[in-house]
Amino acid sequence: MSPSERVKEDLRQKIKELLPGFTLPVILLILWYLFSGSTMLPGPGRVLDVLLHPSSDFLSCGSLFWNTGVSLIRVLLGLFIAVLLGTPMGFIMGASERFRRFTSVITELARPLSPIALLPLSIIIFKDTSFTEVFGLSQLKYTKNILNELQIGMVFILAWGGIFPVILETMHGVRGVRKVYIEAARVLGAGRLFIFRHVLLPASLPDIFAGYRMAVGRCWMVIIAAEMLPGTNSGIGYLLRYSYQLSRLDVMLACIFIIALIGLIFSRGLELTGEKWLLLRARER
Repeated sequence: MSPSERVKEDLRQKIKELLPGFTLPVILLILWYLFSGSTMLPGPGRVLDVLLHPSSDFLSCGSLFWNTGVSLIRVLLGLFIAVLLGTPMGFIMGASERFRRFTSVITELARPLSPIALLPLSIIIFKDTSFTEVFGLSQLKYTKNILNELQIGMVFILAWGGIFPVILETMHGVRGVRKVYIEAARVLGAGRLFIFRHVLLPASLPDIFAGYRMAVGRCWMVIIAAEMLPGTNSGIGYLLRYSYQLSRLDVMLACIFIIALIGLIFSRGLELTGEKWLLLRARER
């Protein structure tokens, strides 16, 4: 089989695997279309019209494209910080029993704290400081610029929401590596760096990516909830709340669809990335 035929075959297999999952959404869409006339909900056609014009400013508070982009950048920045700090901490907690005992109490105390519950505290500490002020770009403060929409407090609660799944799953992945593999590598003269790269990291990758999937899902839920609170003026959550207040249910349902779709893309994207990484590591061996 040629490479092109193999790619086509893989694509067909992926489509076959995905098709059953679309059955229930299609049924719900048909029911929505049939009963939309007898309910307050707008029909699928009106919602589709909103989705097909993402750059239109329907409610004079920014387009669907702009508000979605703001939420995405906030989430990606918070997730980046969570991964950057949580992954090495999880590795150290998994590899060192002494460090794990030292940090276990504070981790278990902090983990149940809801990021939304910490929003008032973040406002007190960081106020409404944005990246425009952090970078000293005062000339951009009263313009429509993405840096004005990235508040330090918002990024803090996102990083808080994402860091604990990363820490715990990474720790469990490292602790799940069989000690006999580590001891065998040491007997053969392997150093710490070699053990990390060729024993601990490959064996714990599935758990690490599971932690990333949980973290991005939690960050996405947190940002939507935070943007729906009073005081925000941008983001897909803000547009959702504002469209409800103005009784623009077509815009509201379009926002809900975008939120669900992006959540699916985040989850499946990380899942496929993890699978491909594991496959590449297996081929390198």
